[in-house]
Amino acid sequence: MRKQAPGVTYFEIDDADIIGFRQARLAEAGIDAPIVFIPGNYVTDGLLRLLDANGFDLGLPTYVIWEGNTMYLNRPAVLKVLIVLRESVGELAISFDYLTKAVIDYATGDDQTSAFVWRFAEMGAPWSFGIDDLEALAGDARLIVVDKIKTADLYRAFWPSRPLDSIWYDNYSLCTLAPDPLP
Repeated sequence: MRKQAPGVTYFEIDDADIIGFRQARLAEAGIDAPIVFIPGNYVTDGLLRLLDANGFDLGLPTYVIWEGNTMYLNRPAVLKVLIVLRESVGELAISFDYLTKAVIDYATGDDQTSAFVWRFAEMGAPWSFGIDDLEALAGDARLIVVDKIKTADLYRAFWPSRPLDSIWYDNYSLCTLAPDPLP
């Protein structure tokens, strides 16, 4: 909703209960969100099938925000999503967040970070995939890294007077990938 622009259609795929919750909160707040909400699981139900069934036009320029997902998948599943989008969408950029393998493996040496990861596992939402070589992942999907940044760098840039009190920020990053413009 923060990224609304005239003539742009927004699509959101998520669990039906989550979508219902979001729609109810938006309605309660009186917010009319121009979003096509798609209940489903993009991994098991098929990303393109879900989008196609809901009026998504693969020929239009597309910017995908894929947040809070890669860490729940595995490398083949992440690659499949990236490849399907690259092969199917005419003009594409995709941004997503990711964790390092050390976080996933409880190997950061930081008890606070390990406890945080453990809490997600205890809730039935374990993290299973970390990315240490984003360029290799992008290359395997025949994409290029347009931008990447550790949240620690964002923290330092936007809160320079605050101490960086957790190694979490050095292990959590954001990136944008796109097809290589050269054949």
